[in-house]
Amino acid sequence: MLAIDLKDYLMAIPEISNVIGKRIYPGWFPEKVEYPAVAFLEVSGVSHHDIAVGYPRYQFSCFSPRYLEVKAVSSELRKNLQRYKGMMGSSRIIQIVWEGSREMYEPETKLHHIATDFKIIYWEE
Repeated sequence: MLAIDLKDYLMAIPEISNVIGKRIYPGWFPEKVEYPAVAFLEVSGVSHHDIAVGYPRYQFSCFSPRYLEVKAVSSELRKNLQRYKGMMGSSRIIQIVWEGSREMYEPETKLHHIATDFKIIYWEE
């Protein structure tokens, strides 16, 4: 499953796991989470109708009370996902395309948030 392969791949990158530990969540955050942390989810699931190639868009949301920390994690996500090709666990990735990022600050929680979108083109078989 692509979501599990993404999580496992990202957790194996020291520049990410050294900052967020094991706090990367497919779907969304559990009720009580420690920050910094990353959640990711499929925001649009798209496939070709005539070949077994999917190209869903995933959003990765990085949160931290420290701006430079959230910037560093977001930067590592882009560095390690953008233009990725090859096997990722059991998923055969054709290419990952960076679609853009946006920075936000959430005053109620005092958290910096960077949302980064990627199109993940992969073989569905």
